[in-house]
Amino acid sequence: MPEDPTTPPSPAEAAPPAAVPPAAPAGSGSDPGAEGATPAPAVEVSEPVEVSEPVEVSEPVAVEPPVVVSEVPPAAEAVPAPPPPSGAPQTSMAAPRGLTYAVDIVFCIDVTGSMTPIIDKVKANALRFYDDVQANLTAKGKNVDQLRVRVLAFRDFEADGASAMQESPFYELPAQQGGFSEFVNGLIAEGGGDAPESGLEAVALAVNSDWTSSGDRRRQVIVVWTDQPAKALNPSLVPADLTARVPADFSALTDLWENEQGPMGSSSKRLILFAPDGPGWSDVSGVWENVVHHPSQAGGGLSDVDYGTIIDSIGNSV
Repeated sequence: MPEDPTTPPSPAEAAPPAAVPPAAPAGSGSDPGAEGATPAPAVEVSEPVEVSEPVEVSEPVAVEPPVVVSEVPPAAEAVPAPPPPSGAPQTSMAAPRGLTYAVDIVFCIDVTGSMTPIIDKVKANALRFYDDVQANLTAKGKNVDQLRVRVLAFRDFEADGASAMQESPFYELPAQQGGFSEFVNGLIAEGGGDAPESGLEAVALAVNSDWTSSGDRRRQVIVVWTDQPAKALNPSLVPADLTARVPADFSALTDLWENEQGPMGSSSKRLILFAPDGPGWSDVSGVWENVVHHPSQAGGGLSDVDYGTIIDSIGNSV
């Protein structure tokens, strides 16, 4: 007899499709007493393994704290900044370190007949020279603890003999400003003979000056004022009492200037020339180191040179 399709299957036939017991281990966990209940918690524990994502927390831990700490040193470096402002504007760069600065200046002045204009300027400003130099240095942010000046007045040994050279001692300013002014005011523009003068002999004597050894820092400046070229050195014309301090020729004079163990310090010496281009002076400015040359008009007595320019040149060299 054929089966009635509408007849519901018997319980025995319906059991196989149900397969309920096998479904339980699949992780449904519907039976609390079944072995399948144990894996369920394990699965939940495996989910915290995703805590590996919090490992990203290592980024803030590794980066943020160190970065914040590294910013502290710059702040600490800024602490030393206040001391410089407290002292720098008031004194020279050496002052905060407790150093002293000594400056010696030697003027080599041509006092032949044509030099009346510049000699008159020097005489007129001798008593205020110290104040003018200090004012210029202060404007440049420099401070000098000791300032001394010396004068070498020269003419022409061939024409004027022994009277071709007048030397003064060093005058410490401002204490001996009166003596400096008295010496300068005693200079008379005369003599000289032909155009070239004995300027190189004056420079040689200036280099061999009794420079100061005091001060932690020193500057040695030679300033030449002339409107004539310089004669070649000639030992036969130099008075006997000066020969030991005047080299025999230009090469020897150059060696004297460049000698690091010589009378002048290798880094502290300066030579400022207010002199025409021509024999002697062009050689000096073209070969020697630490030389500033302000070309002047030949025979013009440096009338074209302003006193303020002289003071400023000295201030720049210190």
